[in-house]
Order: sequence, then C-alpha cells, then structure tokens
Amino acid sequence: MAGPRRLVDAHAHVWRRSTPGLEWLAEVPEVDGDRTLEGLREATPAVVDGFVLVQAVNLAEESVWLLEQASGAAEVVAVVGWVDLAARDTAGQLAALAASPGGERLAGIRHLAHLEADPEWLVREDVSRGLSAVQRADLAFDLVLRPWQLETATQVADAHPELLFVLDHLGQPPTDADALVVWERDVRSLARRSNVVAKVSGVASRAEPEAERARLDRLLGVALEAFGPRRLMVGTDWPLVDLADGASAWVESYLAATAGLSAEERRWIDRDTALASYGRGAST
Repeated sequence: MAGPRRLVDAHAHVWRRSTPGLEWLAEVPEVDGDRTLEGLREATPAVVDGFVLVQAVNLAEESVWLLEQASGAAEVVAVVGWVDLAARDTAGQLAALAASPGGERLAGIRHLAHLEADPEWLVREDVSRGLSAVQRADLAFDLVLRPWQLETATQVADAHPELLFVLDHLGQPPTDADALVVWERDVRSLARRSNVVAKVSGVASRAEPEAERARLDRLLGVALEAFGPRRLMVGTDWPLVDLADGASAWVESYLAATAGLSAEERRWIDRDTALASYGRGAST
C-alpha cells in the first residue's frame, strides 16, 4: 500500500520588495511586500516538504541573496538563479555564484525571456554561448515564456541537446479556446525533445470550482500525454498563486487531479522529477 504523498514544490519565490525590478508589485497588492521562507512554509500544506527557489528578477544580487537564504534552510533543495547569458564572462559568473554562501544549492539558471523586446532573444548567438556555459556547469535552464514563444523554445532545445530545459508553468497555456489549441500543438512539439521537462505550476485561477477542475484536467491530460510523469513536476508558484486561491487550494486541486495515477507516477510528479532535474537525486 502506498504511503502518504510528499511533494517537492518545484517553483516558489521569496523576495525583498526593495530589490530593483520588483516595482511592478505595487500594482498587485495581493502579492506586494517582502516574501520570506517563513511565509512560504506557512502558506504551503504539510504535504510539501521541500522547495526549489526560483529567481524573480534578472539581477545577480538577487541570486546571491537566494543562495544565502537556502544555505540555512534544509527544506530548500535547490535554487534557480540568474546570470547574464549574453555576457562574455557567463562561465565566470556561474563559478562566482557556485562559490558564494549556499552555492552548493545552485541547480539551474533562468532568464525572464518573456520580457525581452527581442522576440528572438533565446536564439541569439551570444545567448547561445551563455546557454552552453550553463550546460558545461551541469545546471538546468528554466524556460519562462509566453505561449507564442514555444516554437522558439523548441529551436533552443534542438540547438542544445545536452542541456536540460525546464518549461515553467506548462508554457503559460492561454484561456482563449482557439489559442489553447495552438498551445497544445506547440507544447506537444516541444515535449518531443527529450531534453525538456515541464512544471505543472502557474496555472491556478479563481474560476468556479467545476470550471477550474475541468481546465486543470485538460492541461494535465495534455502534459501527461506529451511528457509523461517522469518529465513533469509540480510547483505552487507562491506567492503569485495568491492571485488565485492560494498555495493550499492549489495543492489540494493538484492532489485530487492526480489521484488516479499510479503510486509510481504520482511520486515522479510529486517530487522525483524535480530532484532528478535539479541534480538532487530521487527519493527512496
């Protein structure tokens, strides 16, 4: 008989409100202000026993701070930080992060590519050099992008077959029915690249419970068919999940939506894919 489920939250944020680049929070009072590890612990149910902290701004100082937070917290299994991928010294920046306090938790890099004015930013030659440095450092690269960038993500994955890419928030599936069909096509295409895994995160909303469950079932069905459970991981996207009904409600919805999977399949999405993808092994 399977034991109780234990989740690694593969996508959570903590931040200092004063960090440059977070000024937009003033427009979103639900998530404005400092967000701490203590707040993350309090917001997530007991079934969550590990966290992957993910950068929120393209700023090296924030990544240093995230690693410092992780260094004193056993439940933080990994940190996804930031370096300037377009710089000539990306490898040096990566080495400096790894050597900083908590640097042993550095497991991935992310860049807010969806905010770049250049739609081809991910496939630029200088960025490609930076991604190669990430791969040589044995780190993963998180893809945070809009649905229309999924085709570009496929090009990047093909260009760097030895680098593990982690698709955040299932590529942010749209709510429009026609656009959702295009998202399904593009996410299936991306999933055919074996060096891509995906996070079931960032898709919660404040829709009516029946509509919310139907949408989650559809998104999860596509993700399971495209990636399979060994290439999926769950995340809360705290504190942004508070723009929906909060982390506890999201975890409850996720647990219910995946209850019909086998114990092994659930374990992969619950925790093992996150641990394996971020170089922390797998649970026993």
